[in-house]
Amino acid sequence: MGQEIRSAGVKTSQVKVLRWQNGQALQTTTVDHSRGEQYVVHRADLHNALLHKAESLKNVDIKLDSTATAVDFDAASVTLLSGAKIEGDVVLGADGVKSRIRTQMLGDNADVATPTGDAVFRLMLYRDDLLKDPELAHFINEPIAHRWIGPDRHVMAYPVRGHRLFNIVMAKPDRGGLDESWVQKGSKDGVLREFEGWDEKLIKLLRLVPDGEVLEWKLCSHSPLPTWIKGSVALMGDSCHPMLPYVAQGAAQAVEDAAALGVVLSQLPTASKSAVRKALAAYETSRKERAETVQGFGKETRDALHLHDGPEQIERDLALSAPPTTETRSPDRWTDQKTRDYLWNWDAEAKAMEAWVGSEGQKANL
Repeated sequence: MGQEIRSAGVKTSQVKVLRWQNGQALQTTTVDHSRGEQYVVHRADLHNALLHKAESLKNVDIKLDSTATAVDFDAASVTLLSGAKIEGDVVLGADGVKSRIRTQMLGDNADVATPTGDAVFRLMLYRDDLLKDPELAHFINEPIAHRWIGPDRHVMAYPVRGHRLFNIVMAKPDRGGLDESWVQKGSKDGVLREFEGWDEKLIKLLRLVPDGEVLEWKLCSHSPLPTWIKGSVALMGDSCHPMLPYVAQGAAQAVEDAAALGVVLSQLPTASKSAVRKALAAYETSRKERAETVQGFGKETRDALHLHDGPEQIERDLALSAPPTTETRSPDRWTDQKTRDYLWNWDAEAKAMEAWVGSEGQKANL
């Protein structure tokens, strides 16, 4: 998938943290690609790359219009809305933050969603529109992510789809009446009201949004689950560790889950129930603490970004602008060097293999 991802994404070179009122640069972080290329990608482009790869494999059968309504954890089978039953060796629940499989595995009360007090606007701008204004052209042309921070709000913006689209995600106070969903429509007027008085360049960007193309949803934090596995079934991605968007790790952590699952399931000499369950246990061992640690970064970052102007804000801005050292921590986890080391030095496949070899069941077979 590498070439399709590279063509569809943008390899970022810097992250700039800006003051809300005037766009003053508080911090500029150079993106280190020595530990792997870091791309920002439109979610639909990532989905398409996954789909194209799956369609190219002879042993993959993609079924549409096949809503899963029930799972048999022992038999590793799924019942569809049509009544049809699909049987396999393992079932992976990648069905998102509102996971039906998680509910069947752990009950209605297992996932505790706590409102953060924030909601999010998301919108896309078009390259040609930005190029019409000399003040805005650099936003779409440069491989740089911009992050405006201010009272109760922040904005994350960067080019995607080979610099043809400009993605903007905006956290702001939750005014009520919203669901934790990506399909609700917001309004352009609502966006402009929420960010009135912010940096003039940001406002010029927001005025370019086409009417009817604003999405809006509520942000919730989610408590860690007691387990991700039951029988021959495992959860992955948002179904077991939904990420707040403040450190841009939602898709990244789901990809790490997939890498770990690929490693442990590939070790099985047979697809017996006992072998599958050992593999899923190793997957959970290698992933659960890691993903829950990254989940915690989101709340810390949100609190630091949304300070009102005053002594704490001044102290934060001084910390952001100070030269990084091995002893200091940036208030913004997304640009903090120690956090970036933790995120980008991690080898999900190697960790999964360590868990597999170190499992008690596997030791007996060595």
